[in-house]
Amino acid sequence: MNEILKILAEENIVVEETERLEIPKEYENFLEKELFKNLNGLYYTLRKNNAKKHSVLKKYLPELKQEPTSDFLFADFFSGAGGLSQGLTNAGFVPAFVNDIYLDALETYYFNHDLILDRFFNGDIKELVDNIDQYLHLFKGVKLIAGGPPCQGFSTANRQNFEIDETSLQKSFIEDKRNILYKQFVKLLGIIKPDFFIMENVRGMKKVENQIEEDIRTATKEEYSYNPLILDAQNFGIPQSRIRYILIGGKNFLSIEQIRAGLLAKQKTENFYKLQDALFGLPEIGTNPLKLNAEYESEKNGYNLRKIVLEQNDFLKELNKNREINYLWNHRSRYNNENDLEIFRRLPEGENSLHESIQDILVYKNRKHIFKDKYYKLKRNEVSKTITSHMKYDCHMYIHPEQSRGLSPREAARIQTFPDDYIFRGGLNSWYKQIGNAVPVKLAEVIAKEIKHFIQ
Repeated sequence: MNEILKILAEENIVVEETERLEIPKEYENFLEKELFKNLNGLYYTLRKNNAKKHSVLKKYLPELKQEPTSDFLFADFFSGAGGLSQGLTNAGFVPAFVNDIYLDALETYYFNHDLILDRFFNGDIKELVDNIDQYLHLFKGVKLIAGGPPCQGFSTANRQNFEIDETSLQKSFIEDKRNILYKQFVKLLGIIKPDFFIMENVRGMKKVENQIEEDIRTATKEEYSYNPLILDAQNFGIPQSRIRYILIGGKNFLSIEQIRAGLLAKQKTENFYKLQDALFGLPEIGTNPLKLNAEYESEKNGYNLRKIVLEQNDFLKELNKNREINYLWNHRSRYNNENDLEIFRRLPEGENSLHESIQDILVYKNRKHIFKDKYYKLKRNEVSKTITSHMKYDCHMYIHPEQSRGLSPREAARIQTFPDDYIFRGGLNSWYKQIGNAVPVKLAEVIAKEIKHFIQ
């Protein structure tokens, strides 16, 4: 409510009261009477002022959510905040079913897409598979399924999750709960049988490629051909070094080979866009001055939302599809102590915890061989290092090249090629987690366009 009230105030719209019901009567059972009345008045005001034509206010109207109708339907499992889905949507696909266990991420997805709530599944994917008969009707017409199963079990840092088969000498992964999530995705592939699938993961997944192929053959009765790719986001016009394993599969061997060739042909050895292109035009902010108030916002450390029209360079015009964006979201920073701030100030661009400029104030200097990446200042004229969900803990490895602070969530989202009007829900740390776990939107769009050609 406070968020909507702030936008209405920015638009000089006065909230009106009404006796007419604008929200379901049953809400009164679990909202206080006064809160129900205020919320009802708020929705009366939105609708009276034609909020469906407002670029931001329309996101709050449930009547604008739709049943999916398209020849290019897809389902997204382990969807997160929707980076992969947004890329698919940009390419002309339409979501028909979305699953994730993390509620903040699903709220973000719902808020930024037109899909009705009935087609979201918030919960463990195993529960979905075990009760799939209840949901099969929602997959009618789905041409593609996509997903990025949680990757910890495949990380190269988790060597204990792999074992060597004594006969074949091939690596396979030990059954832990993180790897079982991947297997649930494969089961859904065998049940839904779409024309194509995309599976994204860390490049460590390549180590168990043979087992992945065997699992897919077993689940689908060998209906699919597939091509594994190791792609680096920076080779596709994304200002970030992000190397990922992408497995693309389909029912037609020739189309899969052509998709692979098409993607490899689109790779560029030199990325035109750098970090400074993603940071362009954003208001300068400092850090949160209040240690025990993570949600504090101000002119000093930024706002959850702010009405402002920002100048756009070529990178941002591409990101935003040439739309003018009237509100800035999620551009806010966290608290840092004085020692951290001094490190942020002293470190030159491109340097880490080993640099001589901070040795006298470095808390971890007796273990600097372990903590060399504890601090890292990004270089404005190079691509960013990989954006990860570790940012929810701190942004010490993502120090802004010009301002003494870590990157804001909006800056991280731009590096992940989310448009500026893609709004992240939840709290500050949740924003970082959602953004760090996402597939870069532009990379997903490039892949989706190659696949769409063969569905057409």
